[in-house]
Parts: sequence; C-alpha cells; structure tokens
Amino acid sequence: MPPRKAAASTTTKPITDDSKACTIILNYLVSQNRPYSATEISSNLHNAVTKARTDKLLKEMFERGEIAGKASGKQWVFWGLQDPNATSTPEELAQADALIASLRDAIPTLKADLKSASSALSTLRSAPTTDALREAVQALESEKQDKEERLRVLREGGSKPIDVDERERVEGEWRRWKRARDARKRAYGELEAMLLDSGVIGKEALWDMLGIDGPA
Repeated sequence: MPPRKAAASTTTKPITDDSKACTIILNYLVSQNRPYSATEISSNLHNAVTKARTDKLLKEMFERGEIAGKASGKQWVFWGLQDPNATSTPEELAQADALIASLRDAIPTLKADLKSASSALSTLRSAPTTDALREAVQALESEKQDKEERLRVLREGGSKPIDVDERERVEGEWRRWKRARDARKRAYGELEAMLLDSGVIGKEALWDMLGIDGPA
C-alpha cells in the first residue's frame, strides 16, 4: 500500500528541536494508524524532519516504548501504539452487527428500486420530446381544419355526391373504352409484326409514316 500523504507543512526548514520533531512524528503515526519506515515518514511530512533525524528519533522513541516497531526486510517500520481502552464494547459490536445486517437486508429492495427507476428513466428518454409533440399537435390541427372545411362544403351543398346509377354508368363507359383500346392495340401489334417480318418497311419508317412518337 503506498504511503498516505500528510497535510502539507508550512515549515520552511527542517525542525532541529528533537522534542518538537518527536511530537510531530508521534502525532503522525497515531493519526495514520499504520506502519511506516523512516524514509516514508520524512517524505510524508515534507521533510519537516530530515530522514536521518527521523531514523534516529524513531529508534529512540521505540526504545522508550512510545511507539511500536519491527524489522521488515532491510529496514524497520514503526507505528503508533494502540489504546487498549479504545476497543469497542460488546454492546457497541452488537449494534454494529445489527446495522450491518440491516443494511445488507436493504440491498435487495434498493436493487429493485434502482431497476424500476432505470426502467422509468429509459421510458422517459424514449418518449417524444416536447418539440416533437408540439409539431404533431400542429399537424393534427391542420388536418382537422382541412376536414372540417371539406365537411362544411358538403353540408352547404357546394359539392354534390355522385349517385350510384351515375357512378355505374361512368364505370361501364370506362370499361367499354378500355376493351376497345386493348383490342386496337392487339390488332396493331399483329399488323406491325406482319409488315416487319415481310421486310417491306422498317419499324422506324412505319412509325414515321403513322405519326407514332413512341411505343404503341
């Protein structure tokens, strides 16, 4: 674990007073509550106490029983002594366990709430925007006005509906002329094929003679 940085010191030069230096080191170790080497402590204190002085003072404080320490590889690490009276009582531990259990029990409900909220958010995001709804309303209003105008004209008699007999008569005429057109088209096709097969006249000359600008 990388060393935790202490707050930047306002000291402009290393402390030379051993008593003050010991107090700074001790307060730092107690506040951090983890082991550090002399190099780490000096660096984290921004060299308010030089590395050499920190190493010397740590060993002296350890010998006086003010801090704890042990060898770790090629160097020593030191940490603040724990206050035996600072341990939690059984009642406090029970309360902490109850709180942990309560929080753990709340996790499924919180997950369900999160899922529901996420679904609602997704629905809101997929819904039409205000501008899109406004445009849709305007389009519907325009269509409504157009239909109302057409209905008004019909009600005022400005446009008379075609009766069934008239419609059937017109449709019959259309079918009759369509049959005549189809018959003439077939007849022309047969005649054109005969003339072209005979070699008497070419297609372009035939169309030019008949005044045809495009396919019959």
